[in-house]
Amino acid sequence: MAAVDLGGGRPKKKKGGLKRPKRRISIRNDLTPMVDIAFLLLIFYMVTTVFSSPLSMEISLPPKQDQSEPIIIGESRLLRMYVDKNDSLYYQIGEEMKQPEQVRFNRLGEIIEDKNRKVNKLVMVLKIDHAASYQMMVLIIDEIQKVERQINAELDAARERDPSITGDRYSVRFSLQDMNAWDEHVLQVVSEGGVVEL
Repeated sequence: MAAVDLGGGRPKKKKGGLKRPKRRISIRNDLTPMVDIAFLLLIFYMVTTVFSSPLSMEISLPPKQDQSEPIIIGESRLLRMYVDKNDSLYYQIGEEMKQPEQVRFNRLGEIIEDKNRKVNKLVMVLKIDHAASYQMMVLIIDEIQKVERQINAELDAARERDPSITGDRYSVRFSLQDMNAWDEHVLQVVSEGGVVEL
């Protein structure tokens, strides 16, 4: 609160006249209530503020195994997805496709779902160029997990209707790999409309 000090005491006499000097008015600011309010507001905002929780992606990793011998996967069970430096998306599955085919991102979910329903224990390999955006990798993994949730939801609904349905819940198998020079060459040829010569 502010207080006005009107001065006090006797006025000093000036030589040569009876004029009274003007009284000086001094103002003092009492900052105690302002400090109290500042601390109350600070405590209020600290208690009521909701901080954004860190966004994380849940990925289930397989148990560690002896890696001395490579795991052999049949070509017909392998779905390869490629992301080049321009964030263009390509896919290739099994022996039915001789070279990768470009696909729009909005069709990726239905391709993954279709191939997972047709091929038992499908394995997906995601190869990403170092210059590609990190966001593209996250979006593709989201699409893969969306398909997994959808297939499991359908399986749960079918089990509710018919309890005799057995089997494990569906789990997507995918791996991330770096793109090598051959992959980059193949994607460049395909993007230019050419045919890869093996």
